This record gives sequence, C-alpha cells and structure tokens, in this order.
Amino acid sequence: MVWLTLVTLATPNSDNATEAGFEYNVSTTSRGRSRPSYSSSYYISPTLSTVFYVITVITAVVGCLANAYVLLALLLNKKSRASNVNVFITHQVILDLTACTFLLLGLLVQPASTNHATAMFLCFIFETYTISSAAGNASICGLIIITIERYVKIVHPVAYRNNYRPWMTRAGIVIPWIFGFCTNFLPTMLTTKFIRGRCIWGTLPPIWNVAKFVLVYLGPLAFIVFGYWKILAVIRRQRKQVGDSQPKATSAAATAAEKTSRRTEINVIRSMVLVSVSFAVCFVCMRVYAILTSTRVVPGIGALYMLFSVFTYTNRCLNPFIYATQYEVVRRWWKAVVYRVVCGQNLMEEGPTTTTANNEQKAAQNQATTKNL
Repeated sequence: MVWLTLVTLATPNSDNATEAGFEYNVSTTSRGRSRPSYSSSYYISPTLSTVFYVITVITAVVGCLANAYVLLALLLNKKSRASNVNVFITHQVILDLTACTFLLLGLLVQPASTNHATAMFLCFIFETYTISSAAGNASICGLIIITIERYVKIVHPVAYRNNYRPWMTRAGIVIPWIFGFCTNFLPTMLTTKFIRGRCIWGTLPPIWNVAKFVLVYLGPLAFIVFGYWKILAVIRRQRKQVGDSQPKATSAAATAAEKTSRRTEINVIRSMVLVSVSFAVCFVCMRVYAILTSTRVVPGIGALYMLFSVFTYTNRCLNPFIYATQYEVVRRWWKAVVYRVVCGQNLMEEGPTTTTANNEQKAAQNQATTKNL
C-alpha cells in the first residue's frame, strides 16, 4: 500500500486532469458549476446530470435517516453492548452513517468562496467526497473484521474463549478507519490540486485501480465467502450432532438456553451474509468498470460511471434496512416502538368513547333501578 502511494506521487498529473467531482460527484453541472473539460466520451447532458444528482441526493437522505434510526436502536438497546459482534455492527452503522452524511454534505455545500483557504478546504473535504469514500472503504474492512470474529468464535470456540481480549475489540474498530485512510483519503489528498479556483484531481496510474480492486472488492469478497462457508458448514455439522451428543438428563432450561444462543448466532450470521451479498452486488460494476477504463480496454462513458456510482451509494442505505428486518436486536426495538406508538394512539382514541359508553351504561342501570322501585 505504501509502494502504491509512492507510485501515485511519482506519477505526474496529466494535462487533461479532470475535476475531482467526476470520480465522486454526480452533480458537476446540475447546480451551475463550471462544466469540466471532459473528452466527448465523458460528456453528460445537463438533464441526465440533474437526474443523477436528484437520485443521489435522495439516496443520501434515505441512507442518513435509515442509518440514524438503526444506530439509535442499537444505542438504546442494552443488549447491543452485551457481545463483541453487536459492538462491531454498531460501528458498521456509524461508518455507513458517516459515508451518507458526507455524501449529502458534498452534494449540498457550495464550493465557491472568496477566501482561498476556505475554498481549498471545501475542495479537499467536500468536492472530492474523500471522507464519504474513505468511510465506505472502512465499512468494507469492517465486514472483514466481523467475519474474522464470527469465524474464530464458531469454528474455533475454545481458542476464542481462551485468547480473546478487550483490546481486540478496540483494534477491530480502529483498523477499518486506518484502512479507509490509506486506500482513499491519503491518495486523494496527495493527488488533488486547487488551481485557479478549481478543484483538480490528477490521473491515478492504472496499477492503483487494479490494486484497489483487489484491496476493496475481490480480496474482501473472497475472504467473506470463505469465512461464512466454513461457519455455515460448522453450524450444519453441529445441528446433526446435537441430537446424539446431548445427554438425556439435560434440563429443559439448559436446552432452551442453548437453543436461544444458537438462534442468536444464526440470526447474526444471516444478517451479515445479506450485508455481504449487498456489498458484492452493488460494487461489482464500479470496480470492474474502473479497471477496464483505466487500462483503456473500454472507453469511459460518463453516464455509465455515474450510474455505477449510484449503485455504490445505494449499498450504504440498503444495510440499515437489512439490519432493521433481519437483525434481532434492531427488529425487537422496532416492534417495541411501534407497539408503544399504536397502543398510545388507541388509548387516546378509545378514551373518550370508553368514557361515554361507561356513562351510558351507568345511566341505563340507574333507570332500571328507578323503575323497579
């Protein structure tokens, strides 16, 4: 990774360096900004650019709201802090929320400024979308961390109990941020130039796109597939052996506790498998297309690049919906909130009606008593 960074620094910026917005920003021409000097294959009509801009803004807003809701559910639920995997999943939601927030800020913040220092800050932080992309890469590394934790706990439970320490959880939170910094933030900052009031991004060497494909897509995907394949194989084997190995004298309470623990583990694995599948599907087009265009195998088409960028943004707002529908901690919190809201409304609506009905019953009883007398 250090070698690739040095290669990037040694590669001079090309004469037709594009604006930083082309890699990350789908709204270069939709808010009155100066049109970049792309070649004809990269030209995008203002109407199409506006459509992609609106879609990306909607995706970012939905991602912010959905991730904020899931994060709130995890933080307010006491059980979410009971295990290491819950801490890692909470960290994943924070990474996705950071990515969606800075994506939305980059789309809405105006880069124009009379102050040179402020303009440079807006260029490096918002126009390049580097924090959003770095958080996205960190989220991919977070998936690997969760896979490692699940793999060791289920496939090697004895080693997990004997060797796992609290500092490993803290390391599992810090390492993804370092990964995102090295794979996106640092290269973008080193190659981005602010020239004559414009944010210019230098051309990266093709080897960097190949290395990025391996580091942030192919490598993590292969690792995740291998890890969960082994995990599911162990769970399947344990299910077959549980009937024979379980003593007949085992109490019902112990059996119920064991079933609950197994169901919780399977729930976590199912949720993370769905998140990994979402990552694989949403990122495959962008990663493959970036390599093909950088090596000039296929021509670069701006509309396709923006479309594939929208696919990657969509992954950041799909994950919270997976957690909300599949992850037991979030799902139970959601049911509890809905139950309280619905019951509260029913009490508010039925209160006056119930009072009126009770009054009518009392009046009828009084009339009957009077007639009898």
